[in-house]
Amino acid sequence: MTFSIVASNPSTKELCVATSTGLVAVGNLVPSILPNVGAICVQAMVKPSYRETILDLMKNGSSNESAINNVLKNDKKKEHRQIIVVNAKGQTYVFSGLRMINICDSCMEDNFAIAGNMLASGSVISSMKKAFLINSNVFFPKRLLLTLIAGENAGGDKRGCMSAAIEYFKPNRRIMTLRIDYSNNSLKDLSMALEKRYSKECKDAFDR
Repeated sequence: MTFSIVASNPSTKELCVATSTGLVAVGNLVPSILPNVGAICVQAMVKPSYRETILDLMKNGSSNESAINNVLKNDKKKEHRQIIVVNAKGQTYVFSGLRMINICDSCMEDNFAIAGNMLASGSVISSMKKAFLINSNVFFPKRLLLTLIAGENAGGDKRGCMSAAIEYFKPNRRIMTLRIDYSNNSLKDLSMALEKRYSKECKDAFDR
């Protein structure tokens, strides 16, 4: 019911997460960033409190995998959850429970991870990965937005795209959060919001 990407640029210490779903207010429930630590999405059967708990465990020295496993070990509903995380070093981890709604897919690479469930096609995640890689010179949050758009163009959430969000951290800046909580054109609206917020950095990226 959601498709998302988390990404880190270890050389600049930037962190970013972008997500879209067929329900309202995905930005309130799914993504989070802890500066200088990592970025996370907890999706499918969401549990927002897991975001802070996992990132705090990572801050205190746990690996991505051990932090997620620690939180899920007594969770009777863990097979209904999907979690993706990247730390500030670019290390990634994906957990997808065994009872995800199909199509469920993910990829885990250095510096970024992508995952989705209730997808409309089997090419959503691969299309997102391709978009992320080919837009390597684009302003970081816009790079993730282009990744979401590629996923939507490949089918996205089988119910459509009703809400979308981006969180972005750059050192010595506050976390930037942009959310479209309800719209029939949530990715288009998110693109417009990002352009307004970062007009200089975003110029020409959508024409690539």
